[in-house]
Amino acid sequence: MEKKCMDKLIGKYCKVVTTKPGEETAHVVFGMLEDIDYDAGIVIIKSNPNLLNINIENIVAIKPKS
Repeated sequence: MEKKCMDKLIGKYCKVVTTKPGEETAHVVFGMLEDIDYDAGIVIIKSNPNLLNINIENIVAIKPKS
């Protein structure tokens, strides 16, 4: 399996900035990065109180938080 650059963020608390297609405003999500499925193009984030599935193409930035 090929390791990707985002794999090092799995299991860390992150700030994820996303945009929806056709919108100019950005949305910020804080949570634990649980898994990345490169084949499906989905990032799974555990945010309080639920799990979020975010399309990789909609992610603008990811920053790990301490």
